Amino acid sequence: MKKQSLNGMWKYRIGKGLWIEREVPFSAMPVGHSECERTFDLFENSERVLLRFDGITYYAKVTLNGVCLGEMIAYCEYIFDVTDYIREKDNVLLVELEDISPSFGPSEGWGNFGGITRDVSLLYIANSYIEDVYFKTNLINEYKDAEYIAELTKNGSNDGEFEVTLSFDGKAVDCYTVKSTDKAPTRTVKNVHLWSPDAPNLYELSVKLLIDGKVADIYTEKVGFREFKCNRHRFVLNGEEIFLQGVCKHEMYGDYAHTVPEEIIEKDLRMIKETGCNYVRLVHYPHNKVTLEICDRIGLMTSEEPGLWWSDTANPEVSGGSLEALRRTIRRDRNRPSIVFWLCFNECEFTEQYLIDSARVCRENDTTRLVSGANCMNNEDTLKYYNICGFDFYTMHPYSRRIDRSLESAKVLHDKPLMFTEWGGYYVYDNPHLITDFINAMYGLYKENSDGGALAGASFWYWAAVDDYGRGRPACIDGVLMESLVDKYRNPTMIYKYFCNAWENARTELSAEDCYEYKVLDTLDKIAFSCDSIPNKAEILEKAKTVMIPKFAHMRGRTVSVGPFLQKEGICGISTVPHMLSAGETLAFSGSVNTDCITILGAVSLTKGYPIAGEYGETVAKVIVKSVDGELELFTLENGVDITTAFTSLGSSRINPRAENATRFAEFSYDKNFENYCINRLDLRLRTKKKIKSIELHPLAEDYDLLIYGIFG
Repeated sequence: MKKQSLNGMWKYRIGKGLWIEREVPFSAMPVGHSECERTFDLFENSERVLLRFDGITYYAKVTLNGVCLGEMIAYCEYIFDVTDYIREKDNVLLVELEDISPSFGPSEGWGNFGGITRDVSLLYIANSYIEDVYFKTNLINEYKDAEYIAELTKNGSNDGEFEVTLSFDGKAVDCYTVKSTDKAPTRTVKNVHLWSPDAPNLYELSVKLLIDGKVADIYTEKVGFREFKCNRHRFVLNGEEIFLQGVCKHEMYGDYAHTVPEEIIEKDLRMIKETGCNYVRLVHYPHNKVTLEICDRIGLMTSEEPGLWWSDTANPEVSGGSLEALRRTIRRDRNRPSIVFWLCFNECEFTEQYLIDSARVCRENDTTRLVSGANCMNNEDTLKYYNICGFDFYTMHPYSRRIDRSLESAKVLHDKPLMFTEWGGYYVYDNPHLITDFINAMYGLYKENSDGGALAGASFWYWAAVDDYGRGRPACIDGVLMESLVDKYRNPTMIYKYFCNAWENARTELSAEDCYEYKVLDTLDKIAFSCDSIPNKAEILEKAKTVMIPKFAHMRGRTVSVGPFLQKEGICGISTVPHMLSAGETLAFSGSVNTDCITILGAVSLTKGYPIAGEYGETVAKVIVKSVDGELELFTLENGVDITTAFTSLGSSRINPRAENATRFAEFSYDKNFENYCINRLDLRLRTKKKIKSIELHPLAEDYDLLIYGIFG
């Protein structure tokens, strides 16, 4: 097969006005009816000639030498056999475009552009040629090997045979020949190189069609081996669970609209990958096939959809056009390893029948990929209709100023993976801290992976600014949709670096120690007494949570996730998990220390404690010190005199718990919004210096849960 480009200068007119010259392909603001005409000669002699359009917007009628070849809908590839209508010289090709009136095509959701937006070409072929190749894979032997089937379709009456070669890195790994009338065989590749975002390995598939032993046609394409499926709450790539971190990307770039040069498409996609994303959602229509080829090459998972936005799928022109666009796009791109699923719609007034039909179209034309739709229905309808039509995973667009809506969707939609195919919008586009909080919460759902709420992926709305004159503030400013990470020329917005950093930090899985701050305010050069009792960490954490019930009912979100526990480094040997004593309990420390002063580290309360609660001077506990000769000394501890609360923040305010006889030994925190603690030092002076055998603590007052990090002498 040889190709002749018909790109270049065409005659162009709006309506039936004067002809001017215009370069094809092009994108232009909608003008209603326009016409493009090109006169050309044949460059080759061949048995058959095909005319291929890679895409127009939004409707076109095509005529060659006065013969109507057919009609085209938006974004799709069309091939017309023009063998019977073409002549050697002075062929006249007329394309009549409609860019406002079509029911399927123009959208209210973004700025529209009409035109012959993609390449036009002639294909010179033999009478028999390769019409379609469908490459299907199956990973086996614990992902070490792979099976594949190359389903080949020939156009032409003559029987022949296919010679198939699969190569990697320039070396053939499998070769075979099959008759064109036979069923495609299942072949095996040993030690397969899998495709993934981290290692986008591509093989080359080469198919020769032989007629009477002579090569009639040759087909080559880059293909890959990968498996993408669902496992309960998560997506799984090549046997390993993976979180889809993505952005939504329109095809438009700067002033190019839909006609973006290949080198700029690649630059754009590489910039997306540099943010840490492993997925790009191509919204909301089929993109140039070059985009998919680049995603294959650089390692970006992706998805495609048919061109809907709040569209009425009860309208047969809309639903019919969408299903046809979906069918054509799947058949064009189903060999692309980067495509992991198809999305049948975006935010539509759908009908149940459309969901059923769109799922069917996907399954009929591609048996290997997952199917879903990008959705902003309520949770109950999503649960119902996604199961009626057999979608593989749930989606949701939880736009909100708070994470609550996201969490609620995760709770309801939990019997299969849930993906936020859009999130963000004008709620976060100028709020770096909010975007960070959302990312932390969403990735937390992924890590939690429970029936009570889980998340498989999230795609930020959206990547780059586009024209939109239909929404107004706060989303649109001066006709530009501003909810993006970069502007239309790819200059980063104020949230760009926060988006990148937040995902990196979330994936790092910060531990409590990573966000821990600890400051010692005093010195301690004493010998520790030992305790046989084992602290109950879970009980202490639960007690700490009870104090964080907000004083003001309208304040939400307060939490204690770590508790008053220390890290090991630099803590002077005191216990990282304190002992907690409640009324009626006894805690005993033992040792053999010669001293005239007993030092208690802690001397703080989790529930009551000055100045949060309790009466000043109220007796809280008693301490009994026993020497080796049997002598006893008794000390009483009073609220505000010897004991304070353990918290140095309450509600929205920092507080300064102080006791007359105690001094601040240390301060520490985790999330400074909620978890700020102190440790007191309480020195109990003995009558004389003596050798101590044991120390007992006896809480006396109800609701004083004392924390003791250690006793020293």
